[in-house]
Amino acid sequence: MAARPKWWHTLQASRSEAVLAVDLYNRRAAERSLEAFVVHMHMAWLYLHHAKFLRDGVDFRYRTENGRFVRVDGEVKTWELSKCLAISFPSGPNPVRANVEFFIKIRNKIEHRYDALLAIAIAGKAQAHVLNFEESLTDWFGTDEGLGDSLRFPVFVSSLTPDAVQVLKKTHQRLPRGITSFIREHDGVLPADVSGDWRYDFRVLLLPQTGPKSESDVVMRFLREDEMTDEQREARDVVQTIVRNMQVAVQNKGRHKPGVVAKLVSNQLGVKFSAFGHHVAAWRHYAVRPESNDGHSELTDSRYCVWDEPHGDYLYTDAWVKKLTTDLSNPAEFAKVTGKPQESLPDRT
Repeated sequence: MAARPKWWHTLQASRSEAVLAVDLYNRRAAERSLEAFVVHMHMAWLYLHHAKFLRDGVDFRYRTENGRFVRVDGEVKTWELSKCLAISFPSGPNPVRANVEFFIKIRNKIEHRYDALLAIAIAGKAQAHVLNFEESLTDWFGTDEGLGDSLRFPVFVSSLTPDAVQVLKKTHQRLPRGITSFIREHDGVLPADVSGDWRYDFRVLLLPQTGPKSESDVVMRFLREDEMTDEQREARDVVQTIVRNMQVAVQNKGRHKPGVVAKLVSNQLGVKFSAFGHHVAAWRHYAVRPESNDGHSELTDSRYCVWDEPHGDYLYTDAWVKKLTTDLSNPAEFAKVTGKPQESLPDRT
C-alpha cells in the first residue's frame, strides 16, 4: 500500500485539533475552556490551510530576498494564519475570513478570570467558527473528511429557559469594558452583509418540533433556502419580522453626521477641523464615499461611511472618527489630507 502524502497527515492533524477544541469548549466546568478552544481552533485552521497548500503545490514558506528560507530557531518559517486567510479569501469582505480574524485577535484579549463570561458573549461567533471549519474542510477535501460523525449536538439548558436567558443577559454587563469595546468595534467596521451573516456570527432560534417522529428524523437539522417549502418560508419570515422589530429600537447607533465627526475630531486633536472644509477633503482623500452628484450614493466604504437613504444623507462610523484622529494627529499628514496646516483651537480659559 502506497504511503499517504504529507498533506494527508497535516489534514488529520487539523481534524484532530478541531475535535479537541470542541471537546474542551463543551467542558463548561473546566477552567479556561474558551481559551483552549481558541488556541486549538487556531491550529486547526492553520493546519487545514497548510494541508491544502501542500496538496495544491503552493509554497507557503517564507524566503529572504536572495531566495533562502527564513528560519526561526533552526526551523523554516511558514505562513501564519493571517497570511493563509489572505491567500484563501483574497477578494473583498468575507464572513468566514472575518470570523477567523476575530478569533486571531480575541486570542490575546482573553482574561482568564472572565473566560466563562466571554464564552457566553461570543457563543455565536464560536459556533460559526466551527461550522465554517467543517464547510471549508469538506469543500476542500470532500465529505469523507468531515467531522459530522465526531461531533454531536450538545445537550444544554443555559439558553432554553426564560430564567436562564435573563442570567445570560446579565453576564454581558460583568465583562471588562475593554473586551466589550473590542467586540463592538470589530463588528462595527464590518459591512452589514458580513456582520449579519451566519458564517460570521451564528444565531439560531430554536422551535420545538411536534408531531410523530420517523426513524430518519434527527434532533436538529438546517434547512437551506432552496430546501424550504412555501409554508416554512412564510413561518421563517414571520419570525424574522417579529425578532427584527424587537431588536431595532435604536437606529444608526455609532454613526454620526459630518458636524458631529468634525467636533469629535477637533476636540480629540485640539485643532480646528471643520465639517465643510477639512472633513470634505478627508472623505475625498480616503475615497470613503462618492461625490454628491455621482448618482451612486450607496457605493461607500462601509467601514467608515454609509448612505442613509430615508434621510438622503451620509453617516460616518466610529471607525472613521478613530481613523481621522489617528492619521491626522501627524501635522504633515493633516496637511496632506486636508490641504491645510493644523491650527490650534483658541484658548477659552
